[in-house]
Amino acid sequence: MLSHLSIQNMAIIESLELDLNKNMTVLTGETGAGKSIIIDAISLLIGDRASTDFIRHHEEMAVIEGVFEIEHNEPLKAYLFEQNIPVDNQLLIKRTIKRVGSGQIRVNGELLTANQLKEIGQYLVDIHVQHDTHRLFHHEYNYQLIDNFDLTEAVHQMNDTYQKALKNFNQAKQSYLNFKKNAEEIQKRLDLILFQKNEIEKANLKKGELEELEERRHLIVNSDKLHKTYGQILHDLNCEGGAVERLYQAYNATQSLANIDESITPAVTQMGDIYYGLEEFIDFISSKLDQLNYYPDELEEIESRLNELQQLKRKYRLEINEIIDYYEQIVTELDQIEDSDHYEQSLYEAVEKAHGELIKAGESLNEKRVEISNRIKTQLVSELHDLQLYNAQFDIEFNRLKTDDLLSTIFSTHGIYDIQFLLSTNKGEPMKPLNKVASGGELSRIMLALKTLLNRGQYVSTIIFDEIDTGVSGQIASSIGSKMKEIAKQKQVLCITHLPQVASLADHHIHVSKYEKNNRTVTAVKKLTMDERVCEVARMLSSDNITESALLNAKQLLQQL
Repeated sequence: MLSHLSIQNMAIIESLELDLNKNMTVLTGETGAGKSIIIDAISLLIGDRASTDFIRHHEEMAVIEGVFEIEHNEPLKAYLFEQNIPVDNQLLIKRTIKRVGSGQIRVNGELLTANQLKEIGQYLVDIHVQHDTHRLFHHEYNYQLIDNFDLTEAVHQMNDTYQKALKNFNQAKQSYLNFKKNAEEIQKRLDLILFQKNEIEKANLKKGELEELEERRHLIVNSDKLHKTYGQILHDLNCEGGAVERLYQAYNATQSLANIDESITPAVTQMGDIYYGLEEFIDFISSKLDQLNYYPDELEEIESRLNELQQLKRKYRLEINEIIDYYEQIVTELDQIEDSDHYEQSLYEAVEKAHGELIKAGESLNEKRVEISNRIKTQLVSELHDLQLYNAQFDIEFNRLKTDDLLSTIFSTHGIYDIQFLLSTNKGEPMKPLNKVASGGELSRIMLALKTLLNRGQYVSTIIFDEIDTGVSGQIASSIGSKMKEIAKQKQVLCITHLPQVASLADHHIHVSKYEKNNRTVTAVKKLTMDERVCEVARMLSSDNITESALLNAKQLLQQL
């Protein structure tokens, strides 16, 4: 539950500290005093999108803090443990919104993202705002209500399976449609790659050929210089009295000395290495000299081949090795295009397979939803009777969507059945869609009944109703208040109301008002004592003109506590 709320510089709230209790708490006060701002602040604490519009005029940032008691919220504790967020039995959430720069979210001191906060918020608070009743007109909300009613998570797992099947089907269908759409383009592509294939084949490319040719050309161009230099080296080394002969003489001399002085034996070995190494060097230079032999037309042929390779590089804007790789790719592509009928058939078969898996997943999902809806229908009618809709009949209709046309059908992300809520509130009248028969007050009661069912087993410990009683009065208002008080036996309930019948049933009463301070409007909150509650309920009964009869009526209403 939310035990403490702190708001600084948010809209007309300058500074607010509010301790909250278990059971049912109502917030009352004139329109525009700041009641909904308090709810907006709580929404920010559970991950709603922040905006600089929330920041109080002439201030640079707004700060909202909330302390949540989570002693018995084991699913949330498990999630926090997975996120490496330290936790015991309290959760401190602090959110800062800045006019310039990024805001900040801290949970028990740890920096988190807005998405992470939204995940945490799902375990903490369920907020119903005024426009939520109209969501009952949208079929998408019907899926959500049914799925959330299942506490086993089985329907959510089936929905995940359906979403994966839908993704696979859409991808398979798109691949097939793209193939068909691009048939003309494919023919143009075929003409192009056939030409490229023949051209590259004719070039007879080999990896590394360009580098070998350039190296050979370099040798031929410089062959005269190389021939002269290599010849000079061999002459200098091999001529009479040259380096080889002298080194050999020196080597023999050191060998004879080693017989006299053994200490120079290592030097003799070293001299031998030098001598034999020189001989190896001479062999190497001799081989290089032999390689300088070429026939007269070789350079011209090399230049012609290099020119051909350079033209291919410029044309394809690829290196020779990359052109060879590209050739292998287009050969594979040609195989596919030339066998396009078979390829098209395989694409269509993939669509058929994905369609079958999607239908199977959709039917399984719907069977589970029908099972859940049967429980909802029975329980909801009972709840509506408690809310003085005594003749209410409620049904959930499942209509199979047309899904036979594989290529033109656009599947819904919600399933293969359309779900519609049907209602009759008058005896003898047929059930019709909600938007055809339900008034504003009836919608409020239906929503409250659904919330009652949904929250019985849910792990959220705080439920907020922002004027869910709009459009009702009298005994119906008392029924709505009683239903919220029933929910409050297990959950913390915060309720904004303008109805005295609802306010009088609360366990705690907070009055929200506004006043002027330094020529600016400021919100104030006050927890009311019993005497103060009598006056506030009387004000609500008599439209600010508190009479003796209003006070007496207020006392009678509050005696229900």
